[in-house]
Amino acid sequence: MMDRKVAYGSLIFIAVVWGSTFPVVKLSLNFIDPISFNVFRFAVATLVLLPFIFRKINKRDALYGSLVGIPLFAGFATQTIGLEYTSPSMSGLITGMYVILTPILSILVLRTRVDMIKIYLAVGAFAGMALMTVSSTSGEALGNVLTIGTAFSYALQLILTERYLQQGNPLVFTFFQMLVVTVLSLLISPGSIMKVGILSNSYVLFSVLFNGILGSSFAIWLMSVSVQNTNAYVSAMILVMESVVAVLVSTFFFHFPLTNQMIIGGTIIVISMVLAVNRENKRI
Repeated sequence: MMDRKVAYGSLIFIAVVWGSTFPVVKLSLNFIDPISFNVFRFAVATLVLLPFIFRKINKRDALYGSLVGIPLFAGFATQTIGLEYTSPSMSGLITGMYVILTPILSILVLRTRVDMIKIYLAVGAFAGMALMTVSSTSGEALGNVLTIGTAFSYALQLILTERYLQQGNPLVFTFFQMLVVTVLSLLISPGSIMKVGILSNSYVLFSVLFNGILGSSFAIWLMSVSVQNTNAYVSAMILVMESVVAVLVSTFFFHFPLTNQMIIGGTIIVISMVLAVNRENKRI
C-alpha cells in the first residue's frame, strides 16, 4: 500500500508532467497527425511496460484494464485532435473540468450519494467553460467542443479505475489500458503505421518518447496506484494542477496568447475547483 501523502505527491508530479505535455503535443502536430501520434505514443508506452508484466498477467486485470482503456482512448483521441483547433492553454483548462465531472459521474457509476454543493461547483465550472467557448473563434470552438469530450472521458476513466482496481495489480491494469489505446488508434487509422518514418524528425521523436514513457506508461501507472490508495474524487482534485501548469507552460515558454475572455472563464473554473478541493479536504 502507498502512504496517502506519497499518493498526493505522486498526483502533483503527474499533474506537472501532464500539464507540460499540452504545448509539446501542440507543436508536434505541425509535423504529424493526431491519431498517428497517439499510435506511436501508446505503442512506446505498451512496449515499456511489457517486460514488467509477463509473469503477472491475470484475467481480471486484463479484462478490466482493457475496459478502462476505452474511455482513456476516447480522452486522448479527442484531446489530441482538439489541440489542432485550439490553444494548449484552452485545452488544459477545459480538460481540467474532469475534476468537476468526476463527482457527478460517481453518482451514476459508483452510486455515491448526491452532494448538491458539488453539483453547484460543477455548474460554476461549466459557466466558465461556456464563457471561454463562446468567446472563441470558430476554429477554436471546434477544438473546445472536442476537448469537452476529453473531460468526460478522463472522469469516467478515473471512476472506473477506482471501481475495478481495488484489489488488482496497477501495472497489469495499466499495461492493458495502453494496449487498448494503441489497438483502437490503429483501427481508426491503419495507415499510421506507414508513417513511422516521421520519427526521424528529432522533435517528433522526443515528443513521442516523452509522452509515451513519462506521460503515459509511468504517469498512468502512478495515477492508478494513487487512485487505489485514495479515491477517484480526491485524485481528480489534486490533478487539477494540470490545467494551471498547461497555462503557465504555454504562456511563459511557448508564448501562446491569452485573451481576456479565456482568463475570466479560466478563473471561474479554477475558483470552482479550489472550493471543491477545500471542501473535500475538510471531510477527509
